Amino acid sequence: MAPGVTGAGPVAPLRQDRVRTLRWGATNVELPEVVRHLRRMEIALAERAGDPGEHPNPRNCALNLVVTLADHHRAEASDRLIASLGPSHPLRAILLHLGGGTGPGTLDAEITSEAHQLFEDFAVEREQVLLHVRGEAAEHLSSLVEPLLVPDVPTYLWWSGREPLDSQALQEAIGFSDVLVVDSTRFERPAEALRQLAALVDRPDVRIGVADFRWGRLRPWRDAIGQFFAPARRRAFLPGLQEVTAESAGSGPASRVGAALLAGWAAAALGWRFTGVEAAGPDGTQAIAETLAGSGVRLALRSVPDSQLDEGELLAVRITSRAGDEDCFLAIERDPEGGHARVSIDMGGEPTLHQRLTLPRLGDPDLLVQVLWVSQRDPVFERSLVAATDLLEALR
Repeated sequence: MAPGVTGAGPVAPLRQDRVRTLRWGATNVELPEVVRHLRRMEIALAERAGDPGEHPNPRNCALNLVVTLADHHRAEASDRLIASLGPSHPLRAILLHLGGGTGPGTLDAEITSEAHQLFEDFAVEREQVLLHVRGEAAEHLSSLVEPLLVPDVPTYLWWSGREPLDSQALQEAIGFSDVLVVDSTRFERPAEALRQLAALVDRPDVRIGVADFRWGRLRPWRDAIGQFFAPARRRAFLPGLQEVTAESAGSGPASRVGAALLAGWAAAALGWRFTGVEAAGPDGTQAIAETLAGSGVRLALRSVPDSQLDEGELLAVRITSRAGDEDCFLAIERDPEGGHARVSIDMGGEPTLHQRLTLPRLGDPDLLVQVLWVSQRDPVFERSLVAATDLLEALR
């Protein structure tokens, strides 16, 4: 199971006496009324606390964040998460609890507006609209979202539920979003969902960026492998790669999706093309990566039962290579307690070198901040996702 939303934020909260808050809520309300109240609260919050006759506080909003929610518990957790972002990321958040609330009307609405006073009365704002959406309105995201967006700033759509985007929802997302954010570890069919996203980013007519929290969790592994081959002497081993093995916690094809993304990262960077992709028993997938030089690299993805870790977390990556008469072996193996990995390097008959790789447990706040700090398009992730398509197809 993927890590859940946590309330801990990436920045320390400000003292409550430095936060001005306005709230409004209603049941069985129409969207135009929500827009009117949001505008009224925006104007009220712009007034300076010390002297309402002074010039209003300048408007500051760096982004729109739209979050789709499937249950009330996740709505509350997302509220805490977004509140923690306010002091460092002035934003307007729109939370859509699809299928939420009761009653004959279409919407129940809650609005929270905050101004965090930083220095010399300068306010950093967080505006948040929570809509409990019922009936057919839940099938038309753009009509709900677009009237609430702040213009001329990027819009991030965080699809936070377990259900993958169907074709209609995906087209709606393309219509109003600059970046689509998912956590593929939450999807019931992650390989199929990622193939759908790979097809999306590979379309020349689509300008939306895509981000996946799973990719952020893989970063320590990608950094360790990249840093190993960074010295000039070790780069000679890249053309001579012979075998790559990646092990993941769990069982079944879905547990190997993260390993497939890591293999896609290598393929995109080195110009590989996967052939002969096939199952290797119930808990394995194997393939050959054809290199630009025409040689083949054996690839093995394996699932290993592990009760201590979430399904899909990487357990080990092992790489074998040869340059001239010199052999090289790199092993990154997670410690059983999960907090770090042991790195072993055997190269050219030299004594084995041992290192320690920290594997931080990143929650949703940390991963979301990573996405927000990256440019709207992450070409490395997108190329890796497309390169992993054949592997993901085998894991469906």
